[in-house]
Amino acid sequence: MDVVRSKREAKKQYAFETGLSRRDFIVRSGALGLLLSVKPELSWGSEEGFSLTTRPKGFDVINRAIIESVQQHLFPDDGDGPSAKELNAYRYLLWAMEDPDNRADEDRQFILQGAAWLEDWADTQTGRSFLVLSWDEQEALLQEIAKSRAGENWLSLLLYYLIEALMLDPLYGGNPDEIGWRWLEHQPGFPRPVPGKSYLDF
Repeated sequence: MDVVRSKREAKKQYAFETGLSRRDFIVRSGALGLLLSVKPELSWGSEEGFSLTTRPKGFDVINRAIIESVQQHLFPDDGDGPSAKELNAYRYLLWAMEDPDNRADEDRQFILQGAAWLEDWADTQTGRSFLVLSWDEQEALLQEIAKSRAGENWLSLLLYYLIEALMLDPLYGGNPDEIGWRWLEHQPGFPRPVPGKSYLDF
């Protein structure tokens, strides 16, 4: 029995150097409840806000590619649970941006400004677009922007919506085929939402 368990554990790829898998971290730390209950506060201060050369033009092809790439860094395809792509995280994000409360919080503008700022920062630091950088180069830039208040808040907000994509009903665009629920061994509550009677319909 111990030999079987050891082989199974050896095949696992961990997201953290501590050996704690991403799933175990989320479940044991109560991170889901915390992240879903408290949306990050947005930083707009001039000394900590986004300094932009390029102005965002909505969720166009470039901004979509940047945001999807960052989502993949936050929830990578590393063998430790579904990746952002598998969760349909970008599709869910677009749905969430239509929520009147999120619009009132200016989440849409903040996410778009962050994407444009990251592209500007990549150009300033490397002379290249963020999208043509290697995975490791992108990771280094993301770690660098996370040191600023605005950058940290931007990444936290994207992570917040990633967790929602992981946990909410597939009706809302994320968590296809209940992939997030199955990974977390989560039993959803009842009744489940149906088209025409979902959150935004009330």
